[in-house]
Amino acid sequence: MTLTLKKRLINVGVLSAVFIVAVIIFSYVTNKGNDNMTADMGAATFPQISFSYGDYKINTLTGYAKRMDVSSMHNTITPVANQSLDVNIEAYGNKFTGASYKVYTLDGTSELESKKIKKAGKNFSLDLSGDKVLDEERILEVRLNRNGADPVYFYTRIVSDEDANVAQCLNYISDYHENALAKAENAGVGAALEPTDDADNTTLQHVTINSNYEQVTWGSLKPQVEQEERWSIKELNSTCMSVLLQYRVSCKGEENESDRYAVKEFFRVRYIADAQKAYLLDYDRTMDQIFDATKKVLNEKGIILGIAPTNLSYKVNKDGTIVSFVEANELWNYNKDSDEVSLVFGFSDAENTDVRNLVPDHKIKILKVDAKGNTTFLVSGYMNRGEHEGEVGVAVYYYDIERNSVEEKVFISTNKSYAQAVSELGEMSYYDAKTDMLYTMVDGTLYQYSIEDDEKTVLVKGLDAQQYVVSEDGSLIAYQADGELGTATKVSILNVGTGKKQKITCSEGECIRPLGFIRSDFVYGIAKTEDIGNTVSGEATVPMYKLEIRNQKGKVIKTYQTDGIYILNAAFDEDMITLERASKDGDTYTATAPDYITNNEQKTKSNITLETYATDLKQTQVRLTYNDGISDKEPKVLKPKQILFETPQTITFSDKDAPEKYYVYGHGEIQGVYTKAGDAIKKANDYNGVVVDSSQDYVWERGNRNLQYSITEKDDVLNTIKDRLKNQEKPIDILKDINDGAAYDLTGCTTEEILYIINQGRPVIAMLDSQNAVILVGYSDTNVVYEDLNDSTRHSVKYEEMDQMTSGSGNAYIG
Repeated sequence: MTLTLKKRLINVGVLSAVFIVAVIIFSYVTNKGNDNMTADMGAATFPQISFSYGDYKINTLTGYAKRMDVSSMHNTITPVANQSLDVNIEAYGNKFTGASYKVYTLDGTSELESKKIKKAGKNFSLDLSGDKVLDEERILEVRLNRNGADPVYFYTRIVSDEDANVAQCLNYISDYHENALAKAENAGVGAALEPTDDADNTTLQHVTINSNYEQVTWGSLKPQVEQEERWSIKELNSTCMSVLLQYRVSCKGEENESDRYAVKEFFRVRYIADAQKAYLLDYDRTMDQIFDATKKVLNEKGIILGIAPTNLSYKVNKDGTIVSFVEANELWNYNKDSDEVSLVFGFSDAENTDVRNLVPDHKIKILKVDAKGNTTFLVSGYMNRGEHEGEVGVAVYYYDIERNSVEEKVFISTNKSYAQAVSELGEMSYYDAKTDMLYTMVDGTLYQYSIEDDEKTVLVKGLDAQQYVVSEDGSLIAYQADGELGTATKVSILNVGTGKKQKITCSEGECIRPLGFIRSDFVYGIAKTEDIGNTVSGEATVPMYKLEIRNQKGKVIKTYQTDGIYILNAAFDEDMITLERASKDGDTYTATAPDYITNNEQKTKSNITLETYATDLKQTQVRLTYNDGISDKEPKVLKPKQILFETPQTITFSDKDAPEKYYVYGHGEIQGVYTKAGDAIKKANDYNGVVVDSSQDYVWERGNRNLQYSITEKDDVLNTIKDRLKNQEKPIDILKDINDGAAYDLTGCTTEEILYIINQGRPVIAMLDSQNAVILVGYSDTNVVYEDLNDSTRHSVKYEEMDQMTSGSGNAYIG
C-alpha cells in the first residue's frame, strides 16, 4: 500500500467521522434534547359511523374504546324513519367480524332491544320496530367488532321522525348555509335575521341571528369550504330542530394570500306544515383562525392571531418573553429570545386531511407557564388519537421547552360524555410540576395523587357543592374544614402550587362560607347561626350578613355589609361578583334586588398583552402584543415529540355519590352544570336550549310546549297542595311528596320560562310573599291561569302581571 493511498484512506475515515458527528449534532439540535423514547402522536385508527336520512349524511359519530355511561350521552339525536335506521361505516382500514346494537331508555336503566348484525359491510340497517323501542326518545349503542383489535362503541339518541318535518328543516338549513356562503341576494338570508342595535357588527368571529346581513354573509372574506361539512342534529321534536354544522373554510387573507378557519354554525329551525314554510328561530356562528406558523404570523408589534375570540386563553412567563396560547383547539408556544414557535399540542395532523382529527370534542386548558417557558396544561374530553384514542377523560401534560418534548404525566379516565368531562372534571383538576402532584375535586371529595409514588390520598370528603370553591385556574381550593354548611367555623385555603394552607375562622355563634375567587383573592361570607332559616320556596338557607375579600397575604381588602340585607349566594364573572340578596321576615328570607361588587385591581403588568385591532377585510382581529416589539419576523417552527412510556399512568375517581345536577345544552354544546333547576333554566333560555338532569330526563326545553294548556282532573292534588300551604308547610316539601321526590326551585325565573313545567302536568306554586301563594294550573299564548288557596275558581292574568304579583317573594316559583 502506497503512502498516497494511506493518506486517502485516512482522509476518507476522517470525513466519515466528521459526517457521523455532524449527523449526531444535527439530530441533537433538531430534537433539542429528546431521547429515543420520543415519537409523534400516533395516527387515528378507529372507524366512524354516520346515518343516512334521505340525501343527507348526518351525525358522524366518533368511536369509544369502552362502554360509556349511557345516561350522559346527549351529544346527538338521530331521526328514525319507518322504524329503520341506515348506518354507514367509514372503516379507515379496519376489518370487521360483525356488529351489534342495543337500545336503552334515556337513563340507561332499561334495555329495550338487543340484536346482532352478522355482516358489517359499508352499510347496514337497524331494525327498530320492537315493542316500545320508539315510543319516546331513546339511546342507541352500536358496537363494531374489529378483526384483531378491541371493539369500538358508538352512541346517539334516537327518536321517531313522525311529525318532525326532518327533511324540510334539513333542506332549509342547507339552502341558508349555501346562500350565506355565496352571499346570494334575495335568497332569504337577510329576511330571516332579527337585527338589533346592540349586536356587534364589527366582528366576523361571532355572528348571530341579531347580526346584520353583511356579517352573516361573511363580509368580504369569500369563504371556500374545505372537504365537507359535518352535520350533527342536536335536538329534535315536533316543534323544532337544532343542527350544528362544523367545517373548515379558506378565506381571502391580508398578511397571507389566504387564511384558514374552523367554523361552527348553529341553526334552530321550525317548519309549519300547514303553511309549508320554515322559520329560522336562532342562528349562531363562530369562526376561529387556524394558526399556521409556516406563514406570516409575526409583525413588529407581536403575534398575529387574526379572527379569534377576544378572550382567547394565554399565559406568559415571568419576564414577558415567552407566551403559550390556545387558538382553534391547538396549543402554541412562542419564545422571543430563541425566535422559535412550537406547536405544543393539537390533534390535527399536519395536512389536516383526516377528518377524525378535526372533531373538536375536547378543551385545552393552560395551567401554568414557568419562568423558563415550560408549560403545564390539561386536555379534557374525547381523545381523537394517540395513546388514549377513543377514551374520555383529562390528560395532564408538561411541555419542556429546553428538551422540546411533551410528557403525559397522568390520564384521568371516565365513562361519562366528553361534555361532562370538560365541564366538570377538567375544571376541577390541577397539576403542580414542582411537587409532581395532581389535585382533583370530584363531587365533594378532594383527591391528591402523587404521580411519582402512584398513590391516591383523600384530603377531604363529603363536601356539599356549597361547601367548597375552586379558582379559575384550579390552583386554589377553599373548603369548610369542620362541620356542615351552617355550622362550619373554619375555612381552609389550599394553594396546590405551593402546598401552603391558610385558615380563616369566625367568631362564636357564627359560621363561615366559601363563595369564590377573584383571580387569587378569596371571597367568603360570615353568617350568624341564629339567622339560619328558609327561602320563600322552603329551601334551607344560610344567610350571610357580611362578605369579605382577602388577598393571598391574608389581608382583608374589602368588606361588604348592609343593614337588614342578607347575602344568600354569589356568582362570579371575571372581575364582577353578583350578590343574591334577601330580606328577613321571621325565619323566612325573601329575595330582593341583587347588588354587584367590581374588582378594580389592575391585572399584573406584563410585557405581553392580548389586544384587538381592526382592518377593512377581516374587521376585528386579535394580537398578542409585545410592548417592546419583535424584531425577527420569521421564527423557526418546532413540533415537540411526545415522551413515550410502556405503561402510561391512568387513574379513575368514583362518582357513585354524585348529587343531582342539571345540565344545560344550547347552540350545540354544553353551556353549564347547575345544582339548582331554576338557575339552569335561566341559562338555557339564554341559549334557546334544554335542561336535563343526571338521568337525562328533560327538565326544560325552549319552545317545546303546547301554545295553550290546562291541568285538569287533578282536583285532589290541588286541594292537597292548598291545605298544606295553609298549614304553613314548606312549598318544596309539598311538591316533593306529590311528585315522587322531585321538585324544582324555580326562584328567579319568569312566568313564561316556567310554562314548560306546567305543560308537563305539574302544578307550580307561585309565592306572592313569604306567607301567601297561588297555584299556576294553565296558560294561553299571553296569559297564565291560577287558583287561589281558598277556592277552585280559576283566574287569568298576563305573564308580566304574574311576575309583578310574585315580586314580593323575589319571584319564587316551585314546580
